[in-house]
Amino acid sequence: MVGMMNEPDPEFYGNFREALLEVGDEAIPYVDEALRKATNEEECRRLQDLLNTLQVEGVCRELTAWKAEEEPDLLRGFYLVSKAFYPSLEWTEVRDAFNSLFGDGWQMLDSSTYLRNTLARYNNFFFNICGFSLGKKLTEAYSFADFFLPNLLHRRQGNERALALVYYYLAQRNRIPVFLFNLPIVNLLACTTDISLPNKDDVRFCIDITQRGAMVHRMDLEPVFSQKTQIQLCNTLQALQDYVKLLFLMVNLNEKETFKKETARKLHLCLGSSPLSAAFSPQPGDNLGEGDWS
Repeated sequence: MVGMMNEPDPEFYGNFREALLEVGDEAIPYVDEALRKATNEEECRRLQDLLNTLQVEGVCRELTAWKAEEEPDLLRGFYLVSKAFYPSLEWTEVRDAFNSLFGDGWQMLDSSTYLRNTLARYNNFFFNICGFSLGKKLTEAYSFADFFLPNLLHRRQGNERALALVYYYLAQRNRIPVFLFNLPIVNLLACTTDISLPNKDDVRFCIDITQRGAMVHRMDLEPVFSQKTQIQLCNTLQALQDYVKLLFLMVNLNEKETFKKETARKLHLCLGSSPLSAAFSPQPGDNLGEGDWS
């Protein structure tokens, strides 16, 4: 069937394509091999399109299974979202890199008993020792690569929401009570007194990811919390749902490539919207200033 990707009759070609899509992941190595050997331009285009579709649909199946887990692992979900656009990304590379970071952080943080001291040490570990930094701020510019793990792994750089996901993930693994807000607040994470208290009422101060983890006292944010009742803390699934929703909206505003737009749409449909997700529907031409996010 892979050999029939140069079939000139559109109906026959469509039948072969659908049959290969039904085969699923097992067809990928055959399509990949055929693509490397193909010399005809149209055949190459068809094979590349088929390969992309097979890979993305495979990711969506894995995300569906991930979503159904009782306690889904955020890093695994983030990896799958990244893999949809970077199919050569290997889970073992991502897992081992973050296991190493967790081990390094645990050694530094284990001796501290005061939450503010722990967070100060964690900020030093995250921004100075690990070298994570803010790339292009979402409210000022757009960078597709800054949404995904390859940039975070190899350049230690991401936009504020990507950095927040990694900051949250490593903090939680080290039992630091840090949580993500839903979409209206992009720059801030919440810190409660205990990791078992993921509730807005238990927030004591917030962490500004764009200011290298600067702490903002709860009293300074009370006017926002009292007026914006839709602001809540997220669990792992809700955090990734909001992240993919944001990705989908930003890709549609800024990208021309059909593959990126369609893939972001499929990921968003696969994960669905969090019930906590506040309305956020920017339009072409919006400058996405700070006021639009709060």
